[in-house]
Amino acid sequence: MMTDKGTLVKYKTDDTILAEVVGTWNKRDIDPDCPESVAIVGMVKFRYISGPDIGFERSIRYRNFRAYWEAIND
Repeated sequence: MMTDKGTLVKYKTDDTILAEVVGTWNKRDIDPDCPESVAIVGMVKFRYISGPDIGFERSIRYRNFRAYWEAIND
């Protein structure tokens, strides 16, 4: 799935909910008990453009984004 800025996506279980990808980045996840342990987590930020949450921006892990959203192919 493409997750470039501006990509339009739809929720997999409800075709009426659409969103636009605002950006992607890699977030550091540092274990507080062991500062030497660092994980890199891919993140996606998107804005709802239809549905009950219209205009709301949300950030989730890339892994979860791929599980619940799919790109709209024109």
